[in-house]
Amino acid sequence: MDVKYINPFIVATQTVFRTMLGINVEIMKPVLKNVNTTSGDVTGIMGLVGDQKGTIAISLRKKGAIFVFKTLIGDECEDVTHEVVDAIGELTNIISGQARKEFEKAGINLKASIPIVVVGKDVEMNFITKIPIVCLPFQFNLVNGNGAEKELFFLDFSFE
Repeated sequence: MDVKYINPFIVATQTVFRTMLGINVEIMKPVLKNVNTTSGDVTGIMGLVGDQKGTIAISLRKKGAIFVFKTLIGDECEDVTHEVVDAIGELTNIISGQARKEFEKAGINLKASIPIVVVGKDVEMNFITKIPIVCLPFQFNLVNGNGAEKELFFLDFSFE
């Protein structure tokens, strides 16, 4: 898999979290996944077609998804609700849109589907490409009433 298809998503993820959520995220060591399952509890998934075909998934653990919702929307929430699912779908769409702008600048044609969001741990996803899937873990500080703790979310890619 060529990094020219991964780097725009890394930059877009860092930019969107920083500008829209005021959260700095740190990329961790990439991992190759040999299973088609979600990495977190709430996962936004988009198919991409054009010069390449692929799938991107942004997967947050429950705490992280609720924290992103609270930060983005400003409402309190204790569990994964329909509104949290919508917020993660919108976050997926925004990150994908930012990455596609970078692809356009590089002369790469990629169109994205409307994101879908699945809820649950280890939910099977049928990527439109073959495994392995590149999983990029990101870390950020989740600030709550008890102080700050480290939280992870995951960006999963598969491109042919």
